[in-house]
Amino acid sequence: MHRQEGQIVSYYDNLRHFLHDLAQPLSTVTGLIDLMLLELDERDKMFQEVQLISQQLEKVMEIVAEIRRMALEAANRDREALAPSQAPLS
Repeated sequence: MHRQEGQIVSYYDNLRHFLHDLAQPLSTVTGLIDLMLLELDERDKMFQEVQLISQQLEKVMEIVAEIRRMALEAANRDREALAPSQAPLS
């Protein structure tokens, strides 16, 4: 692996690591909010607000997952572009 490829791999590995680190506390908070929803009565005035928080956290988790997917695709594309082409066997 030459230097440029190593830098790209490192960049994408770091990005995926940071996204994973971001997703972990978000998942914890989402789980706690969902538990609150189970314990709240739907007629409780806080139910709507807690439900909104849950919905917004889910959107954030979807965005993080999409960025992770895009980073993986970009890393694969860059690896393919940097890989030496192999001559066909005849």
